[in-house]
Amino acid sequence: MPGSTDCPPALAFRGVTAGYKGRTVLREVDFEIAEGEFVSLIGPNGSGKSTMLKTATGLVKPLEGRVELFGREVSSLKPRERASLIGVVPQKLESPMAFTVGEIVMIGRSVRGRWGGPDAADHDSAERAMIYTNVLDLKDRLFNQLSAGEQQRTALAMALAQEPRIIMLDESIAHLDINHSQEVLRILMNINREEKITVLLVSHDLNLAAQIADRLMLIDHGKLVRNGAPGEVMQEELLRRVYDCDLRVRRDPFSGNPVVSGVLDAALRRPPVQKRLHVISGGGSGIELFRRLMIEGFDLTAGVLNRLDSDSEAARALDIPSVLEQPFSPVGGEALSEARRMIEAADGVIIGVVPFGPGNLVNLDLALAAQQAGKPVWLAAGIAARDYTSGKAAAEKARQLLDGGAAEWSNIQELMARLKQAWPEQQTQQ
Repeated sequence: MPGSTDCPPALAFRGVTAGYKGRTVLREVDFEIAEGEFVSLIGPNGSGKSTMLKTATGLVKPLEGRVELFGREVSSLKPRERASLIGVVPQKLESPMAFTVGEIVMIGRSVRGRWGGPDAADHDSAERAMIYTNVLDLKDRLFNQLSAGEQQRTALAMALAQEPRIIMLDESIAHLDINHSQEVLRILMNINREEKITVLLVSHDLNLAAQIADRLMLIDHGKLVRNGAPGEVMQEELLRRVYDCDLRVRRDPFSGNPVVSGVLDAALRRPPVQKRLHVISGGGSGIELFRRLMIEGFDLTAGVLNRLDSDSEAARALDIPSVLEQPFSPVGGEALSEARRMIEAADGVIIGVVPFGPGNLVNLDLALAAQQAGKPVWLAAGIAARDYTSGKAAAEKARQLLDGGAAEWSNIQELMARLKQAWPEQQTQQ
């Protein structure tokens, strides 16, 4: 179990009984969640899952027992303190006023209680959260005009912008399509693994819970009936009794996880990629690359970029080390040397859908040097249409890269598939 025995648990229920207006929902609940754990809370409708989250955040006061957050009783924490520790993503976020997505996400910063308007760090945190959750393009849209899935991703961005130590999600991916639900799950697993943020996810999907969580907590009629590893909780007789239906549990032959019905992408349980990629981009072509590559677990560097380029702003918000040059200036010797050092430390180079002119043509020379040093290069197709150099010099350098073995890609999905082909051992490690 993550965490040190010297540290208090991220969340602890000590004999908690709780409910509403004299109606008891939770009964003598005891558990601890260590800092850095990813735990899924499962159970039938009406079993008390949402009440447990509300009690954990202080919205419901225990009738008996106590709730502790990082060693402190929740009821003793001021709202600002709670907001700095807990980020909550509800089933549905309501916005009675005409807030934009950007304003909703910035609320995640304001609840931390700092005086004055948002500063540069607040804007960076909000932008980083929007990039992670793929709502940056929606930042000027009214929240109430979004689809249910877009609203849920905005709610997650708001919680991430708080930079909490624990994130609690109450069926918050139920409205997402399969593409975005798996992306959100990868985001949660990445921040849990890399940032050591504790995650407590309420889920009706037993297979999803078993695939992604370190531990499952099964609740029934307000009581915690089983608390342990997925294999210990996903037992046929227990699940049949709790869910009152005929269920069968088998082992997935690929992941080894228990399965009741269906299989979630086993990639969600793969280990970190442990590869570094240097991204050559510009003009906004890097934002989606940065987001997807980080979700997949790659370590990134970027450049050479223009200081006013949207890609340089995205790289700064995402803490991606980047080489920058002054606007409207050719790449100078200092920036060129720094970019060479970054590429030498990288395992490969990705060239995005970026236009090339005389000022940034040297980036293709850097890619050629990397290829000659034995590093793989992935080149976005269609460079001739983006070549604004004299004599089509960029297209010629692209041809040299392809002749040297560079892999061409036409969309993000194809790029991801080619990366997996290049390092298949990263997909099979356990």
